[in-house]
Amino acid sequence: MLFSPIKKKIRSFACRLFNEHSENSYDYYATIRHVSRGLASMFDFREIYAFIGDMIFSTLNLKNIYLLSAVSGGEYEVVYKNFRSDAQGRPVTEPLAGEKVGISRRSDLLRFFRTSDDIIIKDRLSTIRPDLGPDALRRIRARMDSLNSEAMIPVFADRSPALLLVLGGKLSGRVFTDEDINLLNTISHQTAIALKNARLYRDRLHTEKLASIGMMSATFAHEIRNPLTSLKTFAQLIPEKYNDAEFRDRFSRIVLGEIERIDGLIEDLLNFSADRASPAVDHFDIAGLLDESIDYVKRRLEFENKRILVEKKYSACGISLKGDAEKLRHVFINIINNGCQAMGGQGILRVELRSGKNRVDIAVTDTGRGIPGENIDRIFDPFVTTKEMGMGLGLAISKKIVEDHGGRIEVKSALSKGSTFTVSLPAGSNGKP
Repeated sequence: MLFSPIKKKIRSFACRLFNEHSENSYDYYATIRHVSRGLASMFDFREIYAFIGDMIFSTLNLKNIYLLSAVSGGEYEVVYKNFRSDAQGRPVTEPLAGEKVGISRRSDLLRFFRTSDDIIIKDRLSTIRPDLGPDALRRIRARMDSLNSEAMIPVFADRSPALLLVLGGKLSGRVFTDEDINLLNTISHQTAIALKNARLYRDRLHTEKLASIGMMSATFAHEIRNPLTSLKTFAQLIPEKYNDAEFRDRFSRIVLGEIERIDGLIEDLLNFSADRASPAVDHFDIAGLLDESIDYVKRRLEFENKRILVEKKYSACGISLKGDAEKLRHVFINIINNGCQAMGGQGILRVELRSGKNRVDIAVTDTGRGIPGENIDRIFDPFVTTKEMGMGLGLAISKKIVEDHGGRIEVKSALSKGSTFTVSLPAGSNGKP
């Protein structure tokens, strides 16, 4: 009855005696603090696996370590591995073959973990769980040998070992001490919390993504239904009013406008969904690009009989930039068009081009109704719009394109006075040709 506790005390004393001044000793509490702080800001599974694996491997100076994550079908996937090499670059221990490890749910190994949250130390297994019987102990040791493991630590999720920390022996040949076991137990509990938080974060992102898709689908359906309704109405009326020249002229103008509107919605959606940076392939004159954008909008204003005066003020000309000219033209057309819409049918729109030492600024100012203060901080968010029509993607896409070019876009606004959108693009090494 006295032998077992005395044996533990002797082992603990001996471990402290022989490891206290060894090169493999570590500060237990400092290590725990490091683990706690590191895991607190991690929500990516691979990052958590690498952090835990590297920390245990280096702290305990192991020959090898594997992290096995449970997958369906009674298998565990190798999500992290590390091992020492000798002078010739050969592994000190044989690496696991393959990226999957089959461990039956009915195996003695998993049965041990399900009935106890203890760490398995191979050379201490019979003293920890003598009740398992010699056959079960032999099978567990054999399984650990096949995994090149001297110790195994379970990380639980929903009362099941979702992650197994498979540790090889120490490079020094020393045994795992009671302090090592306490450290591994603490790391196991903290890892379980970190993995749970990562799952919650992933589920939240998935939910938000589904909500965003739902909002986008509803908005797109609503926006595309309006022009389709107009097209349907005119298509139904044209048989009886075909000889009406005024109706035909009006029909042609509205059909063209509604088709352009649908095409614009689809283009916005495709641009917003594209997850790639603008390829910097074009050398273009920024003043010329602005002139093209302004002329395009002016033609639409004339077509719609809008009384809006567009003024240009270029303090610098002949400035060549490098980037995707077509996408930047989309940005300028969108901002200029938004300014015109904010003024209703009449007003003054001013486009300014200014050149600094390391950047080029393009400012578009309107004399419209302005943007309410509560909307200023959200004006570049997707699906946020103050217009009666539109998906609210234009400024979000513009911001993305400008940032892909290393620039920024800002807005200043005052109610009943108007707004100024400023696009700043880096000049870099590009200058006057």
